[in-house]
Amino acid sequence: MTSRSSASANRLVQLLITVIVAAVLVAAATGLRAALAPHLGLLSPFMIYIAAVLAAGLIRGPLCGAIVMLGGGLIGYSLFLSPTGQAPPGSVLSLMLFWAVAAPVLVTANELRVQLRTAMNRLTEALRRGDRPPPP
Repeated sequence: MTSRSSASANRLVQLLITVIVAAVLVAAATGLRAALAPHLGLLSPFMIYIAAVLAAGLIRGPLCGAIVMLGGGLIGYSLFLSPTGQAPPGSVLSLMLFWAVAAPVLVTANELRVQLRTAMNRLTEALRRGDRPPPP
C-alpha cells in the first residue's frame, strides 16, 4: 500500500513539474514576444511560441508541449491579435495555423526525445558491459 501511494505521489509531483515548466516556457515566450512587439506589430504573433513548444516537448514530453501549445495560442491570441477585444480579420485563422504547425513540431520533438533516450540507454548498457564503440 505504501509503494502505491508513493508512486501516486511521484506521478503527482511529475505532473506538477510539467505544468510549472509549461507555465515558465509560456511566460518566457510571451515576455520575449512582448519585447519584440514594437518591432513586429501584428506580424508573426506565434513564432516564439513554436520554439517554446519544441523546448517543452524535448524537456518534459508531449503533455508539457501540449500545454504550451494551448496556452501559448490562447495567450498569444488575446495579447497580440486582439488586445482590445476586436480581433482583426484572419486572427482565428492565424491561431488555427499556429496549432496546425505546432502539433507536428511537438510530435517530432517527442520522437526525438524517445530516440535519444533509447540511444542513451543502449550506450549506458554497452559501457556497463565494457563494449568499445567501433572507431570512426
